[in-house]
Amino acid sequence: MRAEPARRAAGPLLRGTRGWLLARWMLPLLLACGAAGAADFDAADLVDLRQVTDPRFGPAGERLAWVVITPQPEGRPPRRRIWRSTLEDGAAPRELPAPDDASDHGPSWSPRGDALAFLSDRAHTATAQAGDDAPPAAQVWRVDADGEAATRLTAAPGGVTGFAWSPDGRRLAYLATEPETAAERRRRESGDDPVEVHRAGRYARLWLQELAGGPPRALTAPGLQVHEVAWSPDGRRLALRVSDETGLNDYWYRSRIVLVDAGDGRHLRTLHGRASAAPPQWSPDGRRLLYGVLGRYGMTAQPVVHDLDSDRRVELAADWPGTLWGARWDGDAALVAQGLRGVRARFLRVDAASGEWDEIADVQASAPEFDLARDGRIAFVGMGDARPGDVWLLDGATRRALSDHNPQVAGWARGRLRELSWRSSRDGREIHGVLVLPPAWRPGDGPLPTLVQIHGGPAWAWWSGWLGSWHEWAQLLAAHGYAVLLPNPRGSEGQGPEFARLARADWGGGDFQDVLDGLDLVIGEGIADPERVAIGGWSYGGYLSAWAVAHSDRFRTAIVGAGVTDIGAMALSTDTPDYLPGYFGDPLAERTVYDAHSPIRHAGRVRVPMLILHGEEDARVPLSQGEMLYGALRFNGTPVEMVRYPREPHWFREREYQRDVLERVLGWLDRRLGDAAGAPAH
Repeated sequence: MRAEPARRAAGPLLRGTRGWLLARWMLPLLLACGAAGAADFDAADLVDLRQVTDPRFGPAGERLAWVVITPQPEGRPPRRRIWRSTLEDGAAPRELPAPDDASDHGPSWSPRGDALAFLSDRAHTATAQAGDDAPPAAQVWRVDADGEAATRLTAAPGGVTGFAWSPDGRRLAYLATEPETAAERRRRESGDDPVEVHRAGRYARLWLQELAGGPPRALTAPGLQVHEVAWSPDGRRLALRVSDETGLNDYWYRSRIVLVDAGDGRHLRTLHGRASAAPPQWSPDGRRLLYGVLGRYGMTAQPVVHDLDSDRRVELAADWPGTLWGARWDGDAALVAQGLRGVRARFLRVDAASGEWDEIADVQASAPEFDLARDGRIAFVGMGDARPGDVWLLDGATRRALSDHNPQVAGWARGRLRELSWRSSRDGREIHGVLVLPPAWRPGDGPLPTLVQIHGGPAWAWWSGWLGSWHEWAQLLAAHGYAVLLPNPRGSEGQGPEFARLARADWGGGDFQDVLDGLDLVIGEGIADPERVAIGGWSYGGYLSAWAVAHSDRFRTAIVGAGVTDIGAMALSTDTPDYLPGYFGDPLAERTVYDAHSPIRHAGRVRVPMLILHGEEDARVPLSQGEMLYGALRFNGTPVEMVRYPREPHWFREREYQRDVLERVLGWLDRRLGDAAGAPAH
């Protein structure tokens, strides 16, 4: 649904009836029109944006490949395609040819640069091997450097989840999921298939394929989950990130780094028993290994370099006042790392022996999507205030966009972004955030209806850059006359691990005060109308939104998306049971602490309307969390609406539901904030 800005935006306070009427009608018209000649856009336009990810240089740095994800209608999964560019000749990027219904991802150039391998679910008819009965799950495929002559390299019945070329290009190490057995299939088809809770699922085992021919060999035994694999430069060893079970909790919290023999899979040594979800990387000389380790309490992760001769570990940029996302080797003695400081992404050069760092570039990015060429050039997924992510090239002080996968956005009336910082009234700490304003609004036009959108995590963060998707509501709302404040309170990324740990046992405390202080700032500047403020968010953002309206009268409504409402109950029912104990301790022994910070215990104090959105298949924050809050508010007589989304997990995947979220958020705010300054609600 499309809201009508003329019923939402407040005009400047003018004297006299004629002045009031002029302001009442003209400002919303300006907000609706935006920049001269700019086109309007809606929720469907936002969810149809392409996403760019995974840039990968060829070994000589002359070629680059990346992945473009295009949403699909009617509940179909997004389509992934690989694009390529030859950097030296300046030719336009080209999409890798693929069948219409195929999805390709995970590009990896061969060591000589004469071939590109990738994961694909394309049918066997796409290969020259006519009559080959290819499994339907994703397999490793190869094309030549020009994108031609597609050949399938694996035939794992359960599908392949990852792979790596050997240094000489003659072998392929790959991770294959164990397939369903014939007995399991018979039980499933007959309905005799009870599910044992928390029992390990299908393991991904490590296999080795000689590309010259012959059957693949299993290098790991059943019962060991392999998450990532990396070859040593001499081809004799493999670094693996492994865990004993297959679930997401093990992937995030209970994995370890091990070395195995590349010939027979024999275990050589365990390097670290508390690894983070990051792939290991060898230094070019094979003497050091880069991997991630979980920080204290598991809230954050830190890249470390492990010297394999001395067994010494060096934490990279330990005193950098930001959050490191990841790093790549730049020769044997240094690395290039990317992270977030404040709301800006940064590139750093880090010494491998000491961990000392220097910032080398300031960019706009929201995730560690980058690669490093041998000559020091950096390819990364970057964005702008009003431009979604694209592939960019950073060459010294020069940067340029290599792709433009969403050209239509340039014609939209986009919101204007401003980076903010303020001091917390609790302890004087500096807090960062972002403000997105309607495209035509200027100081003096009068205060705006405002949404405070809280990010998930809490160890996550908003960024300076494009903020328009089913999950980032700012651009859509700004185009319809709203200001959107996106704060990074204590507990967020962007200010180092100690700042992230400030949220421990304090959800709804200092973090909430940091948010209120940011709201005071934009109200004091005449931007936010204090009588027309809402709060909303997803996951932890939903949590703090539910908490806010039970502990403050400053918000006229709340939007709770997949929100944690009973922390103790979630700790015992989530698919990541190690998550909440890091913040609150043992969920049985510390039940009083869990309850004290749970919005459900304070639901009787909520008097403002609330919209609750939740996926029915959410295993992270189970559906019962939303249902309990909904039931409590109905019992209390508080206006509340709840929408359940079939098939959706914690992070929504289906295009139609993503669009519905955006339209419901906009429509809800129109109804609940639209009458605050005399405009009729609708």
